Amino acid sequence: MSIFHERLAKAIDNSSKFGGNRAKLSKALGMSPNYVSTVLSTGTNPNWDVVVKISNELGVSLGYLAGTTSQPFDIVDLADDGPITDQALRFFDRIAGSLRQAAVMRGQEPTIDDMMALWYRFGKAESGFAELLEWFDIYDAPTEDDQHLRVLRMGSHSLAARTLGKSDIRSLQYALSEVPDSDLRQRLVTAYRKAAEGDPVLTEEYLDVLAPGHAEKIRLDYLRLLLPVTRADGGTSIVSYSKALR
Repeated sequence: MSIFHERLAKAIDNSSKFGGNRAKLSKALGMSPNYVSTVLSTGTNPNWDVVVKISNELGVSLGYLAGTTSQPFDIVDLADDGPITDQALRFFDRIAGSLRQAAVMRGQEPTIDDMMALWYRFGKAESGFAELLEWFDIYDAPTEDDQHLRVLRMGSHSLAARTLGKSDIRSLQYALSEVPDSDLRQRLVTAYRKAAEGDPVLTEEYLDVLAPGHAEKIRLDYLRLLLPVTRADGGTSIVSYSKALR
């Protein structure tokens, strides 16, 4: 089977309009019900005008059918005045995702979606976040008996580091352990313990507290994402990633 016939069969199967129905496409082309099936089974090459009709009906580019590009959608089609097709939207979704990932790996601050994507892509392994280590903090997964959180690593660009004015585990650990608000300490431990059960925990948080060692209160609105991850030693840690809302 030629690449044209392979691409044609794939495009028909992936088409939301035809859903793999060869007879329906044949009818749309003004041909007998068996026309497309015959083309595919015998390796027949349709006339050029028929190929153009096939391209239009399936919403894929001629270059894709000919095998000159792996992208079903041809960017030059945007010059048309018609609506953007599903194929076009999927094409731009892939491009946007690739550009976003490249930006993150070059040091740009990740989004919540970036963190979730990495968590799924790398099977919830801590090693999957190696390129973004400086943007979040890592905690030991608290047990039922723990009364305080234990910091394992602090990212130099994490929200905690920016709020405290430095990336120092001892300062963060002291602030968490000695903060005078006992309810806040308990809420923190409860949230991280919930994440340790295996599912992400995304919440909107508000801080209005006098952190130990600081003369002024910390007031902050932020989104906090807690992701349970597996360490190289098989243990569980919690990746804590936060983004200020204002």
